[in-house]
Amino acid sequence: MNPRLVFMPVLTLLGLLIFAAVSAIGATERPPNIVIIFTDDQGYADLGCYGSESIRTPRLDRMAAEGVRFTNFHVAASVCSASRASLLTGRYSSRHGVRGVFVPGNNGLSPGELTLAEFLRPRGYATACIGKWHLGDAPQFLPTAQGFDTYLGIPYSNDMYVGPSQAWADNATFRDGWTRERALEAQSFVKNNVANRAAIEAKGLRDLVPLMEGQQIVEFPADQASLTRRYFDRALDFIDRASADKKPFFVYLTPAMPHVPLFASSEFLGQSPRGLYGDTVEEIDYHVGRLLDHLAARGLDENTLVLFASDNGPWLGKGDATGSAGTFRDGKFSTYEGGLRVPAIIRWPTRIPAGQTSDALVSTIDLFPTLARFTRTPLPDRALDGHDLSAHLLTPSAPFASQPYFCMNDGQPVGVISGPWKLLPHGGKRNLSPETPPELYNLTDDPGEKTNLASAHPEKIRELKALLHIFSNSL
Repeated sequence: MNPRLVFMPVLTLLGLLIFAAVSAIGATERPPNIVIIFTDDQGYADLGCYGSESIRTPRLDRMAAEGVRFTNFHVAASVCSASRASLLTGRYSSRHGVRGVFVPGNNGLSPGELTLAEFLRPRGYATACIGKWHLGDAPQFLPTAQGFDTYLGIPYSNDMYVGPSQAWADNATFRDGWTRERALEAQSFVKNNVANRAAIEAKGLRDLVPLMEGQQIVEFPADQASLTRRYFDRALDFIDRASADKKPFFVYLTPAMPHVPLFASSEFLGQSPRGLYGDTVEEIDYHVGRLLDHLAARGLDENTLVLFASDNGPWLGKGDATGSAGTFRDGKFSTYEGGLRVPAIIRWPTRIPAGQTSDALVSTIDLFPTLARFTRTPLPDRALDGHDLSAHLLTPSAPFASQPYFCMNDGQPVGVISGPWKLLPHGGKRNLSPETPPELYNLTDDPGEKTNLASAHPEKIRELKALLHIFSNSL
């Protein structure tokens, strides 16, 4: 059974009118530019507009004031690779097959999956991936094989190491005493120990990551303190080139920060009251402001949709290098709200009303069908798990019927949110046990998931288990 049919919303007359208005956007009008900024391991409460008193983010706060700030926005998985695959495909990990985290030399996102870049490029979009990829580092998995015209970035998390099969540019830069010969020796060691990460880390190779352009390493080890600036510099340059070519653009911009190890440039190092973690977030904030100013200066901002969000909740247990989920429980790797609920802001001047706050239950998987609507591109002939949010974005204050959201762990649906209710049949920890009794929360009354209501509402458990059963059978 197709879950998109099972959970199709009942459109009100107002919803139909809004839907018609979106569809009526002139077919000859230039499609919108799209910029997605997806940070790494940033907690829900790590922006000023989300309650942080120690991390100063004036430009993102302003972006929120100029657009929609979401308070109930969820990623499709609480871990890097699976989360990113879902954003780019509009599908839960049970469908796209990315279950957790890829390490160098692992598999990657199947080339048979359709990414947003592959979807938009036939529509005439220039497409760029800039920053962390983390969906496979072999040539067939890299961004330029998955619909992106250009790529600059680290192909996985910044705490990893050189991959076993990556090619080296003839003019690659080697830093900190490294030479090509030494780097090739390290790569050979990784290749011979690809299944033994402990041995690779014991060799001292951890945190020494390559910077790739296209499908070649151009810098090793990457100068991580300068990456945030360089990523945004490249994005601005790409925007200018696409505009000169009179093409709409899709920029997928994914800073390495604030994933550990933390790095900030000299301009921001030691400036935040929140320490190095705050330095990294405040640096991202500054460059988001640069990007928005650049769009305005080029006359592009009124036709550019910009999304800012994090790929999952904070990686707890890292001391001062840990972000904050605020009042929400737990963090990265868990299916509690601290792992899945993230800050999210969408800005599109003249189209999305400014100064709005949405408490609608929405997710990164909803971006694919939403952008399809805004770009007037027919949906692909494959199962999508997301739902079109265009009507809600154009009128955030109008009634909105949220659809059930499924909590994923290791590629399997292990929980569900429907309305205010959240069911975790075996709890929300990273390592689930069938012996763990069910947990039921009313997120409206108890967003911190402190009071398990399972014993008081057996009928609600049956109802939510039925939703999980229907969804599981649809896969």
